[in-house]
Amino acid sequence: MLPQPLDAVISDKLTATLKFGQSIVIDDLAARSKAIAPHFKSGFLPGDQTIFQFEFTNGEPFFLKVKGGEFEFISGQHSDPSIRLEIPDHETCWGLLDGRIDAMQAFMEGRYRADGNIVLSQLLLYLFKSNDPTIAYEIQY
Repeated sequence: MLPQPLDAVISDKLTATLKFGQSIVIDDLAARSKAIAPHFKSGFLPGDQTIFQFEFTNGEPFFLKVKGGEFEFISGQHSDPSIRLEIPDHETCWGLLDGRIDAMQAFMEGRYRADGNIVLSQLLLYLFKSNDPTIAYEIQY
């Protein structure tokens, strides 16, 4: 049997143990991705590829790569993200992505912050938002 390095131990439950004993569940990103996939708006973002880096006060980082009309959540840090978002925890992140948490209110309360292309931070909030009908108003002068 090969020795298991501390920074890459994989258990039978698909839990990766990272340096300093921190753990994340590998299949959680896949499960969350599958749940929000029906709401993905391909072609919504400008450019060929956009990388959203999510960093957490409580939780392991991951990033979202949107390229060619497809998306993928990947555990870890990206070397050159388009934008970096700092969020307290994973549940807040998923709530912002799927629209359960009001993004404007969360921002005003300091529950997340963005560094980089701020326009992308606003577009991200609609990238997976439910397709349920919303009320739109036309302003006439």
